[in-house]
Amino acid sequence: MTRAKRWWVAGAGVGLALVLAVTAVLVYRWQMPRVRDQLVKILGDELGARVELAELDVQPGWVVTVVGSGLVLHHKEPSAGRPPLIRIERFAIHVPVFAILRRPIHVRAVELEHLAIFLPKRDKRSDASGRLTRSMGGPSPVVIDRLTSTDATLSLQSSKPDRPPRLFEIHALTLTDAAFDRPVRFVAKLTNPKPTGLIDATGEFGPWAAADPSESAVRGTYTFARADLGTIKGIGGTLHSTGEFRGVLDQIDVKGQTKTADFTLDIGGTPLPLSTTFVALVDGTNGDTILHDVTAVLGRTPIAAKGGVVHTPGRKGRTVVLQATIDKGHLRDVLQLALDDPEPIMNGTLSLDSLVNLPPGDARVVERLELNGRFQIERLTFASDAIQDKVDDFSRRGRGRPTDTAVQDVTSTMQGGFALKDGVLRFSGLRFGVRGALVQLRGYYVLRGGELDFSGTVRLDARASQTMTGWKSLLAKMFDPLLAKDGAGTVLPIRITGTAKQPKFGVEMKKIF
Repeated sequence: MTRAKRWWVAGAGVGLALVLAVTAVLVYRWQMPRVRDQLVKILGDELGARVELAELDVQPGWVVTVVGSGLVLHHKEPSAGRPPLIRIERFAIHVPVFAILRRPIHVRAVELEHLAIFLPKRDKRSDASGRLTRSMGGPSPVVIDRLTSTDATLSLQSSKPDRPPRLFEIHALTLTDAAFDRPVRFVAKLTNPKPTGLIDATGEFGPWAAADPSESAVRGTYTFARADLGTIKGIGGTLHSTGEFRGVLDQIDVKGQTKTADFTLDIGGTPLPLSTTFVALVDGTNGDTILHDVTAVLGRTPIAAKGGVVHTPGRKGRTVVLQATIDKGHLRDVLQLALDDPEPIMNGTLSLDSLVNLPPGDARVVERLELNGRFQIERLTFASDAIQDKVDDFSRRGRGRPTDTAVQDVTSTMQGGFALKDGVLRFSGLRFGVRGALVQLRGYYVLRGGELDFSGTVRLDARASQTMTGWKSLLAKMFDPLLAKDGAGTVLPIRITGTAKQPKFGVEMKKIF
């Protein structure tokens, strides 16, 4: 190639570059309003919103980058004091230049900074299918290959007018193959407000329900790690949970498992391992959780429960309401958790059926907890030698063998109705039995401090004189006819006072006569 030709080619290349540059600038200036209008139109149509956009800049290239700030999506129908549906502080959209020529437009990536979503309480209006749908039919005009968001927040408006919205901090969010007409795959990391802890979730979201965003479908799996139960008044421990969920944003069915190695109550008992499997319905508008089926193991004790954690009208916080059942559990586990004593005073096999009510408040659990139910304890023994010796002696005398030392380590049975309120446990129809004797009582026990006060009767198989030896036995013979009643050898009215560790037993002589 001659020098003249080379100069000609070079000049033509420079000229072509200048023409392309000028053309790009002209196209850029011409397209700017169109890009802005198209972005506003797509968001408005697909999300059913009024769109406000503060700034927009288009950076041309083989991959066109659209950068904007101050993007706000308002509800279609204005309402005084109503926050916007979505607010984005800054965003960037990356689109290959030739992708603009296809339908739908495939966006390579979208990056959002400081995304804030506020979902109102559910609108009961729905279409014939039972699901509110997009305001615009047909396929989505845009598909986003990958959308990422950092430092986002999700606020769910409460269905209760006096309650603030529930706020979730979404630290990282990634959507793939995102479009308005289909479910979108997501990976999210967020902070659960209470109990406080990190949730890692993956699943599908959508399609977007423009007429009522809270009706947008969601499903997936989650891991809830290192949740601090201490952020819930009255309990403590570190919870780990895994499970799956599906439903719509404000009504989500959850199935999962939890493990807490160090579950405690603020009563001051010993931490115990607690594991559960559960099926629940979570109402995103008010945070209420309906527990359809809960199977728990506290220490070695199985517990079955159902109920809910629900909003309390006129009070801050939520009430735990459960119907709980224990079938052949370990009494030691329950006492370790409930009593501030390193060594439980009793051991045995516990069966229980109780209504559990824990209202909100600043008082300790022992002062707020309310119980009402029935229980039965089999193979009951006492950790205190002093108390067990009294039980052994009681059985000997009830059998009419007061000096038979072979009768020892006697097991007992106990059953009755109970009601706990304001830290006082009251018993009705309480029956305590050992071989040869039966005690029937009613009274109360104070959980904090251990004071007790019971009254009732003792029924012995043996006659009064058979419970004694020596001259006392001879003296008691005159009372045998008086004390023998209702088929029992001896019936005595008694009173038990003092504390659980040091009870005081007495016969109410006045009632005998």
